[in-house]
Amino acid sequence: MDTTRVPNPVRYTEDLYYIGTRKSPCWLLRGTDGLILIDTAMPEDLPLLLSRMEELGHRVEEVRHIVHSHGHIDHIGCTAALVALCGATTYISAADADTARGKNGLQWTNEYQIPFTGAFEPDVLLSDGDELDIGGHHFRFVASPGHTAGTLSLFFDVTDGGVRYRAGMFGGGGLASMALAYLDRYSLPHTLREDFIKSIDRVLDEDVTVHVGNHLGDNGHFDKLARVGEGPNPFLDGSTWREFLIRRRKEAIEYFKTN
Repeated sequence: MDTTRVPNPVRYTEDLYYIGTRKSPCWLLRGTDGLILIDTAMPEDLPLLLSRMEELGHRVEEVRHIVHSHGHIDHIGCTAALVALCGATTYISAADADTARGKNGLQWTNEYQIPFTGAFEPDVLLSDGDELDIGGHHFRFVASPGHTAGTLSLFFDVTDGGVRYRAGMFGGGGLASMALAYLDRYSLPHTLREDFIKSIDRVLDEDVTVHVGNHLGDNGHFDKLARVGEGPNPFLDGSTWREFLIRRRKEAIEYFKTN
């Protein structure tokens, strides 16, 4: 469990907190009917997640909804265990549902050399353009295939200082799962690489004020964290949204030339 440079926990807005590790993401969003988790880190991170909920004054039984950006183990790792503890409703894209069910070996566990024992049956299967009220927050989901076939980008409202802002997460920016060797190993279409570029272009101009990283390197998390207390809330800065996507688009094009 890697918690390097990630304090317990990180407040983005008055209702949104990062409670994951440096490498394995989990976001806690306070809702009107309890808590919403966005992604659930690695299986071994469960004690940490429970501890961080307690630090915020919450119990695991308050978790009502678990929303997933995609089906890799570092994003769905604690879901089955959490559902057993709290009975939360789970959400994932229809295209990644069999990954959550443990049916297709695409959880990235082979690459981590660990078994996948956290299969679960998703309650709500999401598709491109779906808009849902989840715990009093309006969510919009945009299909962003590439990193996985069912990766979703998430857009939802958050509040800070009584003002409502729009948060956004690009659902999967890692490139290794689009290497030709990986795609061929799992009989995945090479067109996922083209899809990834198109996915970036689809959401590049979204209006985002709170950039929620699918991983902490995506959104300038540590630079923003270093500025906490120096003035206005540094996490109310959506400039990193376009910066990250433009940079990752360029990196992907170069990566695909040799991988």
